[in-house]
Amino acid sequence: MTWPVLALLTALCQSGQDLLARRLLRSGGLSSRLVMGVGCLVAALAALPLALLPGPAPQVPAILLALAATALVNGCAFWAYGRALSRGQLSLVVPLLNLSPLVLLLSAWLMLGETPGLGGVVGTLLIVGGALRLGSTEEGSRGLWSAPGARWMLLVALLWGIGAGIDKLGVRASSTFSWVVGLNLVVGVPLALSALVAGEGQGLARLPTDEPFWRGRKGLLLLFGVIGAVGMALQMEAVQRTAVIHVIAIKRMSTLFSAAAGGVFFGEPSLGLRLQAVALMLSGAVLVLLSPAG
Repeated sequence: MTWPVLALLTALCQSGQDLLARRLLRSGGLSSRLVMGVGCLVAALAALPLALLPGPAPQVPAILLALAATALVNGCAFWAYGRALSRGQLSLVVPLLNLSPLVLLLSAWLMLGETPGLGGVVGTLLIVGGALRLGSTEEGSRGLWSAPGARWMLLVALLWGIGAGIDKLGVRASSTFSWVVGLNLVVGVPLALSALVAGEGQGLARLPTDEPFWRGRKGLLLLFGVIGAVGMALQMEAVQRTAVIHVIAIKRMSTLFSAAAGGVFFGEPSLGLRLQAVALMLSGAVLVLLSPAG
């Protein structure tokens, strides 16, 4: 598959995770650390069989350095992501994730030497502008920045703008599935252990046992991890084919999907679903798709 298809599928996976995370965190009894930690461990287990297949020889020093960096950056990001979704509406907090490509414009240049063309930069700015418009209220953008969970999601946008570049370095030093396993382990183990030490693991034990597995919270938690593994693998395959900013800009189209789904499944007000916001994001996506990698 070409990178635009991979990036769009990544966006769909991200939107699916947004919905599942909000459902799990709002259903009661599960903390953000526990959901994110267990989700990462499930993702690592799902990708492990493919990671064990023969592949290129790993560059051990580079992998260890990338894993140490991603443990710090993505560990904090996943925890903050869970806290943001547990506090705010999808249609308000998720659009703030679209600030991550702005951070990535600088971090990708510093870490990877990637400089997108003018079309890629303009397209990224249009996607960011459209996403922020998508999350704005009738009173303007003030409600977006002051929404519950907004500060946590701003932190996520900053960290993921840095983390995407680290991901590409990690994939270069190993392979797609090896990196998916390694990333999820170094992020998931500390989050899950800290949740258990804090006594948050009791939330899983208290879940109803008579509910259908796939409709219950344990089934949703398993699905959350599997979708995370699939989405991460698709993203890692895509970043090997083009500049990382192109992939992340298209991935952030998940904002549109998540905002719409928030209104459909959770009854959130569709304040941001305006034609101008959709037009901006789609125009930006087209520019990014047509822009050559620098």
